[in-house]
Amino acid sequence: MYGYVKCALSKLCFDKCKYCKCLPPLGQLPSLKTLYIDELSGVVTVGAEFYGINGSNSARKAFASLEFLRCLPANLEIRNCENLEFPMHHDSVKTSLQMVSISKSCGVSDGLQYQHGLTCLSGLRIRGCLKFISFPNGGLHAPNLTSLIVAGCKKLENLPEQMANLLPSLEGLCIIDCPEVESFPEGGLPSNLRRLEIQNCSKLIAQRAKWNLQKLQALTYFELIGGEGVESFPEEGLLPSTLTHLVMYGFTSLKRLDIKALQQLTSLAGLEIESCPELQNLPQQKLPTSLTALHINKCPILKKRCRRDKGKDWNKISHIPVIYIDNKII
Repeated sequence: MYGYVKCALSKLCFDKCKYCKCLPPLGQLPSLKTLYIDELSGVVTVGAEFYGINGSNSARKAFASLEFLRCLPANLEIRNCENLEFPMHHDSVKTSLQMVSISKSCGVSDGLQYQHGLTCLSGLRIRGCLKFISFPNGGLHAPNLTSLIVAGCKKLENLPEQMANLLPSLEGLCIIDCPEVESFPEGGLPSNLRRLEIQNCSKLIAQRAKWNLQKLQALTYFELIGGEGVESFPEEGLLPSTLTHLVMYGFTSLKRLDIKALQQLTSLAGLEIESCPELQNLPQQKLPTSLTALHINKCPILKKRCRRDKGKDWNKISHIPVIYIDNKII
């Protein structure tokens, strides 16, 4: 009987199972296309057991046929559901979800459909959704969203509209490997943003003069990875003076640091420079006096010039209390 059900079941509904504490391994039902999970008050999170993946069947694809999922625990994770129609427009979902993670799913270009009133949502992660092109028209109405991560969405063209107005609580934004994203939305980023990470987004980085980040007076951490073609960084006026930590990684063409721009960062305490093989030397003037930690990794020319007491650039950094070169304190 179990074998028959396992092979043939295409639709399944869990409703008002108040004593249920965890979900069975539904991911191993190969024909399951539609799954409803409503009012399971005892289920707090959806973990690996839901997918039915363990040491003996880890190579098996979970939810191989799933096309529609409605699930109401506070934390929801969806993986490898390439045909999924994501149902966050449902009223009960909008008022209950706090954390959503979507990986290698969303079979349609607008996998996140009409999104209004996501009042409880505090975290949203979208990773590896290769068919995902755009967020819904009008933006995401998530007033309590504090963290947004978008990674590996190769066809995504735009970030959510009206972020400054519709995501007023956003504190962390991470954009990774989204090569078609060219700009931030009209109106800019939310004023409460504290942490911004941009990795391998060539078109977006090329338009950095239009970022208008200097108005983000809450921003303290900025990380930029993959600045191909950039020979001088940062430009004057690019970053706000409130920044306390700056990370630069993978600037393969970087030849110089703009000292005037760096000296505008009067709160800068930490500076990390990694994988910038063409960076010849540090500016003639000393780095900001506010710096308390400097990390230089995989920068062979700079490494030699920054040797303690011997390097030609040592006097430019000797005032910094903590200095790491290739992960070794000097």
